[in-house]
Formats: sequence, C-alpha cells, structure tokens
Amino acid sequence: MRSRHTTIEAPAPLAARRRRRAVQGLVAIVTVLALLGTACGSDSDSGGSTPDTQDTADANAEFVSLGGWDDGPCDTAQPSVKVAMTNPIESANISLGDYADGAEAAVEAFNQRGGVNGGCLELTVCDSKGDGPTELACVRGEIDDTDVVAGLASTFTAGEAEAYQLFEEAGLAQVGAQVALPGAWNSPVSFEFTMGGSGTLLAGIPALGRVDVQKFDVFVPQSGQSGGLRVFAAPIIESQDMELVNIIEIPPAAVEYTQFIQTAENDGVQGVLLGLPGETAAQMLDAMDSLNSDLKVAVSWGTFSQDSVESLPEQIAANSAYSDAVPPLATDLSRWPIYDVVLADFAASGKPNLTQEAGTVQSVNGWLAVYALTKVMRDSGAAEITRESVLEAFNTATDVPMFDLMPPWTPSAQSDNDIFKGISNPNYWTGQWDPDSSQFTVADDQVDLLALLG
Repeated sequence: MRSRHTTIEAPAPLAARRRRRAVQGLVAIVTVLALLGTACGSDSDSGGSTPDTQDTADANAEFVSLGGWDDGPCDTAQPSVKVAMTNPIESANISLGDYADGAEAAVEAFNQRGGVNGGCLELTVCDSKGDGPTELACVRGEIDDTDVVAGLASTFTAGEAEAYQLFEEAGLAQVGAQVALPGAWNSPVSFEFTMGGSGTLLAGIPALGRVDVQKFDVFVPQSGQSGGLRVFAAPIIESQDMELVNIIEIPPAAVEYTQFIQTAENDGVQGVLLGLPGETAAQMLDAMDSLNSDLKVAVSWGTFSQDSVESLPEQIAANSAYSDAVPPLATDLSRWPIYDVVLADFAASGKPNLTQEAGTVQSVNGWLAVYALTKVMRDSGAAEITRESVLEAFNTATDVPMFDLMPPWTPSAQSDNDIFKGISNPNYWTGQWDPDSSQFTVADDQVDLLALLG
C-alpha cells in the first residue's frame, strides 16, 4: 500500500536502500522477538484431568465427524515414525514447554487413531536451554538420527540461520516451526503456520485498533535500529488509520520500568505494543499496574491463557488486546468444534497446563504440527515415510483442512511479499478479554498481515 502522505516517489536505488534499512531494522528486532509469546506464560498447576476412555472415544468420533479419521491404534510391529522437536524448556529467560506438551499429547492421540499410515509416531524433544551451542547440538542430533523424518513445532532462539542451513543440507522438513528470520521462513524445508515473532509484533497493531486505540507507542529491546520498524510497518498503521507516535527502546540493564510507561503517557497515546521478551514484558505490566495506567496493551495468546489473565490486575486485563494465528482455547468453542477434540486429547495426557483454563496457543500449535504431518502423509499415498517422502508430500499438498483455526493450508505457498515470500499463513485473529464470561472474545474475521503490508 502506498503512503497517502507521499507525493513524490524516491528514485529506485534510494527506495531500495531505504527498504533494506527498514528490513535490517525489522530483522534486528525480530531476532529478539523469537522470544515473544513467552512472557507471563501460565505456570498453572491447577486442575489436571484424569484420562477417561469414553471421553477419548467421544473425541475420536467428533474428529471423524469433522473430516478426520479413526483407524484404531497404530501397529507397533511396524517401524516407528520418528520426529523431533527443539525448544528451550528449562531456561531462566524463556520456556516454550507448552509446544512440547501439546505435541506429546497429540502424538499419543494420533497413535490411537492409526499413527502415520499405520506406523506409530515417536517424538524426541531436545531442550535447547535457550543456548546457542546446545541448540545446534540438538539440531545435529536430530539430523544424525537418520530415522528422524521431520521436525515439529521447533523454535530456534540463538542459532536459527545455521540450524536451517543444516536442515536444508539434510533434506529434513520442519513442520509448524516458529520462525524468526528470513533465512528460516523462506527456507525450502520450512512449512510454518505463522509469521513467528514478526507476526506477533505486527498483529498487535490491528489488535490495538480494534479496541479503539488510534495513537500508540511500541516498546522494543534496545537495538539502535528500531526506526526500521516504523518504515516497515507504515502500510499496516495507515490501513488502520492509526499513528505510531514513538518507538521506545528498553535497555538490557533497565531495572525501573515506570519511566517508560510515563514516557508513553506523556506522548498522549492510548495504547502500547509490547514487543518485548520474557521477564521484561512482565516488568512492564507491573509498572503499568503500579501507576494505575489507563494505557491499553497489545499482547499474544501465545503468552496468555485464561488463568494467566485472571491473575492480572483487573484494569490491566480489561485493557489488553490479543492476537495470534490461531484462536485461544478459552473462548466460545461452538465456533471451533475441533477444540473439543484438542482438549480431550490434552485431558488424556493428564498435564495440568493443557486444560481450557491453563492452555495457551503454543500447545495448540504443537497439536497442529502433529496433525499436519499425519494428515499430509496420509493423503500423500507414500509407500514409505522417509525424509524424502515427507518433503515431497509437503511440497505438493494443497488446501490442508485446518478446521477454521486458520484458512485451508498449502504448506509450500509463496507470497508476493519479497521479504516474507515463504510465509504460507499471514492470517491472525484478534480479540479481547471478557471478565463477565471469563473468556476471550474473538473478532469475526482474521487480519491478513501481508495484504496490509502491501
């Protein structure tokens, strides 16, 4: 989309240089935003469910009614179909264990529905600790095990570029990964559901717009290149008739956060977008609470569950705007009947963080990665499940049903956006918290971030 304030186009070489600088600034930010969706995550230990055979049977029947299948238990006499996941789980600064828990619950459930063409799924989870060398050791271990046919729902926070180079050399598909940088989302072995940290950041803009914010500030980690975000996001901002007043960089050594909230309030904005990882975002919310701030704040359903929102101060919860590529679990399930199946699969695992109250969309993405692998390989007719057959199947699959959580998915779809060319799903949901129903309300339609970027 062309800026309505621009009357003279820059010469092509200058425009290209500006675009490159904007992209470099965005990349500097989203390198850190690989950590988004982890701040204030639910650590709830309340209410694990006891597995129930009838509930499982009902879930399988519901899955069939929605276009799925139930072929009975997988055949343990066949070779296992080995898959792998790398995520930081036990780390001081970041924990993405919900991806692993959601995927593990899905593996158990889909093995009861027939596995992958009869073979039982076997998932190995490697804890990268959020540390570069450990992360790459996980990658090499995944590649060196030649029986591993795909990676599922992985996140690489330190060595993503090198990880994807290694995956490409090995021909090892990565399904449902949370990608952070162009080398990953444009990789020929990457079949992601979301726009990763970039999507989390950009979707916060229309999310704020839908709660009547016209002027806003953005908080990002200090990089010295945040001006690129203003240039890059300008088409989305203009499409929403909004104004980005200030980009506030947060130094890594910051210990007192009320100053940043006061800066935003002095800017005369109605809301802020927290493009911050982990503990920093939590500290910022605490600062807002201590000042009794009326600012509205954009955050992610990858971060917040029903339990975690209910633990927030009432004003902060009421003033929050949410977004993500899939809707939250704590919402009107009649809109997404597949969530009855997902929650039953989660309940069978007995894990307390996989309830409707405690679950985040991280766990849903773990479930979807398992479903997608199983569905695509089932439809491919492949005689054997190998790295080669998985890569071929994902390159040729089209319109994979995603139960209205997102549009039908073509894993290898390419966009017209030069930067996000490899992104196959740019659609994000937005919504708010409804304290009366103790649920999230979700907008009727999704926003297409790439269409808004122009």
